[in-house]
Amino acid sequence: MKESNLRAWQVLFLFVAVLAYFLLSSGRVHNAKFFRGQTMYSPALCKAPDSCIDIKREEKSLKPGALPTQIQSGYCISVPVLLYHHIRPQAEAALKKQSFLNVDPGFFDLQMKYLTEHGYNTIFADALINSLKTHSPLPEKSILVTVDDGYRDFFTNAFPIIQKYGIKVNLMIATGLIGGEDGMSWDQINQIKQSGLAYFVNHTWSHYAVSNGSADKIQYEIQTGKKQLEENTGQSVNIFAYPYGSFNNNAISILQSNGFSGAFSTIPGFLQCDSYIMTLHRNHVGNAPLSSYGL
Repeated sequence: MKESNLRAWQVLFLFVAVLAYFLLSSGRVHNAKFFRGQTMYSPALCKAPDSCIDIKREEKSLKPGALPTQIQSGYCISVPVLLYHHIRPQAEAALKKQSFLNVDPGFFDLQMKYLTEHGYNTIFADALINSLKTHSPLPEKSILVTVDDGYRDFFTNAFPIIQKYGIKVNLMIATGLIGGEDGMSWDQINQIKQSGLAYFVNHTWSHYAVSNGSADKIQYEIQTGKKQLEENTGQSVNIFAYPYGSFNNNAISILQSNGFSGAFSTIPGFLQCDSYIMTLHRNHVGNAPLSSYGL
């Protein structure tokens, strides 16, 4: 190969490499914004029966710059929904291999204090659903605090902090876990209810991924969770939270046929729209200041 041709190929290769680097870097920045909840994306419904199974796995598999289809039709409002699981000392969570889903009580206290000091209005899930259905405004700086599964550490570690700051909290309860090794008791749930600071959301009976199994199994999980929550709390239950963030069209259809008016996914973002009222956004929170999540 002539020297002039070799140099031309070298220059071309260098140009392509530099261009690829900048494109990938731009994609990483864009994706970082997406996972902080700064970009608002969500499917209204899945295009195929299995296309929305395991949202967490889909998030991890996203390539730089690759985002779900943006759908912001209908009536939309910006309402952050914070997602928690365990609230326990981080060292204890590490021993139980729960660090990924844990927030230390010290951080949780600082986060709830932050909401209070910065003028956020914590609301219940039914207020958000009603706002979307009736196209009516919510109080300025409305926000939801949600805690999944019904673990005992919520009662022992988080509930005193909730009471301290007067925070309204939404508890996504898998009723079959109540009374178990790590679960709250129904007596503890009723103590929380009597505070007037809690709203209860159906999270199935056994923490079952409702994108799986037969229609009869999904019906059983949804209906049993609803029945047990209503019997033990006295609250009407018509809002759902998907275990594992796993859903599909079939699960959505069954929920709607059972009278559910809204449901929460684990898709990140602050924007909530009536066009995807059955797959509303939630944002995982960890051991970091809430300011780092765009609040």
